[in-house]
Amino acid sequence: MTSSFLNSNDTTDTTKQNKIDEPLSTWRQLTLNIKGQPKNFQLHTQRIMLAMNIRLQPYLPGALNDFFLSIETAGRPLREKMFRLVSPLLETTQREYFSQWLSEDSDANLECAYYPGAVFSSNNCQKPPTDDDEVDDASLLDNFLNENYNNVIDKAHYCIAYGNIDHAQKLLELELTLIHKGKQFSKIEQELLNLYYHTKNKQALEAMSQNMLASNKQLSTEWKQVQNAAKEW
Repeated sequence: MTSSFLNSNDTTDTTKQNKIDEPLSTWRQLTLNIKGQPKNFQLHTQRIMLAMNIRLQPYLPGALNDFFLSIETAGRPLREKMFRLVSPLLETTQREYFSQWLSEDSDANLECAYYPGAVFSSNNCQKPPTDDDEVDDASLLDNFLNENYNNVIDKAHYCIAYGNIDHAQKLLELELTLIHKGKQFSKIEQELLNLYYHTKNKQALEAMSQNMLASNKQLSTEWKQVQNAAKEW
C-alpha cells in the first residue's frame, strides 16, 4: 500500500490554488510571446482579453499600451474596437489617455505613462524631467524584489508579469552562473530557456551558452534543443 503526501483536503486546496494561478501563468507566457512577436495582433488580442479577468485587470492598460504601440496608425479601426471593449474596465485617467491617443492618432502630446504589464515603451511621448539624485528604476525594483521574494524564480515571474522581461532574464542568468548543478539549477535553466524560446532572443541564448561552456558547465539536452530551434528565429 502506497502512502500519499497529500490528504484529500490538501489536494482540494492545491487544485484551487492552481486554478487561481492559471490566469497569471498564462499572462506571463503571453507577455513573453509578445516580446518575441510584437506584430502578432492575435497574441495582443488574446492578452488584452485575458487581462479583462478581474485578477489581471491591473495589467489591462499595459496590454492596451503594447497593442497601440505595435499596431501603429495603420490599424486604427482595430485599436478603436479594442479600446471600446476594455474602456469600462479602465480608470478615468487611463480612458482619457488612450482616448486622446486615438483622437490625435499619436501619443506625441501625451506624457509617457508606465503601466504595469507593458513590455514596450514609446519613443514619441513626452518624457518627464528626471532628477539626477533619483534612484534608478532597476535599483528600486531589486530592492522591492529582495524585500518580498526569497528565490530568483519568483522574482523573475514578478518581473515578467509586470513587463520587465529584460530584468527577469538578467536575474536568471546571474543565478545560473552562481550555481553548478542540482534540482535548483535545472529549474532555473528551464525558466531561462523558456524565456529565450518565447522571446526569440537568439543573441542572449548564444552569449549565455558561451558563458556556460567557459565556466565548464555542460549544456543539457534541453539547452541544445533550444539552440537548434533558434536557427529558425
